[in-house]
Amino acid sequence: MRLAGVIWAVALLAAGTGSTMAEDADQNRVSSHDLALGEAVFTSTCRSCHVEAAEGAPNLDDAAEWERRLQQDFATLTRHAIEGHGRMPPKGGYTELLDTEVAAAVAYVINRSQEIVATWKAGKDKTRCHPIDNPDACSDKDMEDVM
Repeated sequence: MRLAGVIWAVALLAAGTGSTMAEDADQNRVSSHDLALGEAVFTSTCRSCHVEAAEGAPNLDDAAEWERRLQQDFATLTRHAIEGHGRMPPKGGYTELLDTEVAAAVAYVINRSQEIVATWKAGKDKTRCHPIDNPDACSDKDMEDVM
């Protein structure tokens, strides 16, 4: 009976955070990498395609593009970067990179993308009409429909 209470408490805590244990584990994997190294690797290698959106590479600043990719776990994204995915060659063509350097670059991109997506979503919420929470975004017609 005591074990059931502990399990229930853990479940409530996990539910209250708005994230799953898998998401939390993924975030721990991201934060365990050297993000400064990841940024350096990204800037010196990945940037040429992911800032210019060359060859269909997702642009680093495209929140909608990365929101979809962030649904994948860290291991999958890292495997894609190391082994290649779609038109991207293994390690983006920089085969001299160590797997740990590629993983750090992936962690940097995930971290940066999470910030971009959060900002993008917050902006979308601010532009969405809500008669109580955000009446300034509502047109007169929107307000008439509510009344």
